[in-house]
Amino acid sequence: MKIKPEVRWISLWLVLTAAACPGGRMGGDATRFSFRGAPGADAWVNTCIRRFFTNRVDEGATYALEYQAIADSWLHDAFMGGRLIQERKRTRLLDTPLSVEGYVSAQQHISSSQDDGWPFPVWPQVPGETGYEGTTFGWHFYDQPQEWEIVLRHHVNPAPGSPPFLGKGARAAWELTDLDDHGLDAGRHAWTLAPAGKLPTLTGPEEVKLDAFNCPYIQIRMKAAGLRDACMDWRRAGDEDWSASRRMYFRPETTPHSATTGMRHAELPLHRHPAWTGTIERIRFRFPEIAQDRPFFIRSIFTHWDTRHLVNNAIYIKAAWEHFRWTGDLDFLRVMLPRMRRALRFMMDEGHARELNHIRCTWPGHDGRPGFTVHDDGSKTPHPGHGKGGSYWDLLPFGWDDLYTTTHYYAALRAMAELEEAADAHPGWAIPDGFAAFDPAALRTHAAAVKETVNRKFWDREDGRFVGCIDRDGVAHDYGFTFVNLEAIHYGIATEPHAERIMTWIEGDRIVEGDTATGEDIYAYRLAPRATTRRNIDWYTFSWFSPEVNPFGGQIQDGGAVLGFSFYDIMSRIRTLGADNAWTRLMEIRAWDEEVQAYGGYRKYYAEGRGGTTLQGGGTAGGIGIDFEFTESSMLAAVVPLGFMGLQPDGDTLHIEPRLPEACPAMRVRNLRYRGVPLDITVAPGRAAVELPRHPPKPIRITLGETTRVLTQPGIARFSR
Repeated sequence: MKIKPEVRWISLWLVLTAAACPGGRMGGDATRFSFRGAPGADAWVNTCIRRFFTNRVDEGATYALEYQAIADSWLHDAFMGGRLIQERKRTRLLDTPLSVEGYVSAQQHISSSQDDGWPFPVWPQVPGETGYEGTTFGWHFYDQPQEWEIVLRHHVNPAPGSPPFLGKGARAAWELTDLDDHGLDAGRHAWTLAPAGKLPTLTGPEEVKLDAFNCPYIQIRMKAAGLRDACMDWRRAGDEDWSASRRMYFRPETTPHSATTGMRHAELPLHRHPAWTGTIERIRFRFPEIAQDRPFFIRSIFTHWDTRHLVNNAIYIKAAWEHFRWTGDLDFLRVMLPRMRRALRFMMDEGHARELNHIRCTWPGHDGRPGFTVHDDGSKTPHPGHGKGGSYWDLLPFGWDDLYTTTHYYAALRAMAELEEAADAHPGWAIPDGFAAFDPAALRTHAAAVKETVNRKFWDREDGRFVGCIDRDGVAHDYGFTFVNLEAIHYGIATEPHAERIMTWIEGDRIVEGDTATGEDIYAYRLAPRATTRRNIDWYTFSWFSPEVNPFGGQIQDGGAVLGFSFYDIMSRIRTLGADNAWTRLMEIRAWDEEVQAYGGYRKYYAEGRGGTTLQGGGTAGGIGIDFEFTESSMLAAVVPLGFMGLQPDGDTLHIEPRLPEACPAMRVRNLRYRGVPLDITVAPGRAAVELPRHPPKPIRITLGETTRVLTQPGIARFSR
């Protein structure tokens, strides 16, 4: 079977997110801002908050947890799904699946891929003339793939002679021993079998060959009563018989995706077995202990790559920290802190961060290498299984020595240090500690070592910016990743000299030789800097095989832009270039947005070619991300309280450190939610006022410089320095 160039993995995500329902609602006491000296700017910020919240797709994936925590934790009178947004996020964080080892699930939609990983690539997505034969395979025991299996739906016409993978053909390919075949159950989308002997066995077809490297996992989705000690055996090229030395036991479990399939799922981590090597010529499943008097059901058996994202753990920790520092929810912290410790320890160990002081992801295929080689004549040699995506930026093979994940790891270390220190300082909180607790001083020492390593190892002196990753061959990859560099500044891993040099490039004052976008063109789309400034047609995961079909800027991850990530841009400008520079950039975004709204909105503006590229979301691919699955757009307004007003809780105290532009010498926020109550806060140079409208559940401690107030009853507290 040959994969058609127009078949994109992205369809899986876009179709499903387009079908999701927005559910945001803001009441009459919602958070709102007012500014002095900047006519209309406050109304625009308030409109942005409401627009992006009330029209938001209810995205529950892990990658969005921190984005939404940054945007929502301080909102008052805001609801989604009939619940306060803080309560909804609290439940999401507590319910996020965490493996026994400590890996945080991606919580993405279901597909024929890893349940706890990213939903693509799936097994048919092997590029090249021959397709997947001899590399990967799957058998799906139903006639009509579901909508979330859209990639399979595009592959219903295999090349002549290809083994069948769907419906009756898939069923006929397997040999049955001590089993009765009761046919395909259309209602369950599954194959019905019944035990008919002592050792029910299902043996795969001889004509299907599997490449062990490209099949690090095999998953079986089934439902059976009394199933125990089930196992899978395999034979490699040269093996003359079956052997217990080539066997892996499994037990299907209920996963968050079981509600969709109606089955239990077992993912066999075959890459961990030393005998899973070379060419796999045949596999079989044995069910020695299964209810003999009842039928059982198998929906599918398929190979899949390791699609986990190690950065999930850092995102989860930071989102939980963001939630706690605004809510002060001790019941939440008592449950979450042990989970966060486990998640951080997993990241330390799996990411080799203890020994290297940076993240090195050594999972199968996460090697940072490109998924194909482009030759001088334009032809390509695919490298299936290599260059696996490792984050939100899923087309790009961030892996091996990965700066993006390292930056978020660094931020997670600092967040955990804050939490552990707060827990130590407040024994009355009764937070579980014991052997699992971290020493906050040790976390800070480790974070400092990570920062030193990053600024030495990943810094490109000639280009004056950070590279994205260094692959397993020692090759550094740099396409002008503005998101890597701006997040490095925002989270504080970049040194001050490096941060300043980065901003001269992003501002357009300094030209980097070889870049496609330079100077003013870095902000060609106005809403945000381009995600990358150098054309990339050769460094992608293997399933994104034809990037050249899109022009530079026609795909978000190659010169496109995402509105929400202007949050990192503006916060980095406040930190490095000052509030006046950052305010100017925010007002440029305002001018763009008001033009777009006057024209008829985002969809109309970009559909009719006004924006210079296409808009992604709601079932389309493109170069700009604003709505639908781009819930991070809600972060834009957070630059006002977190950046310009300088409102920064630390888990114990709300610190106020205003950084106001001359164009807006005073800002006020009404109904900013902190510790469960709405606060009205006004800031101006050297002074602030905080109004508490009602008795708080617990005392509220606030500082401005050296001045501290503890609020226990309604009233106004004034600060000056």
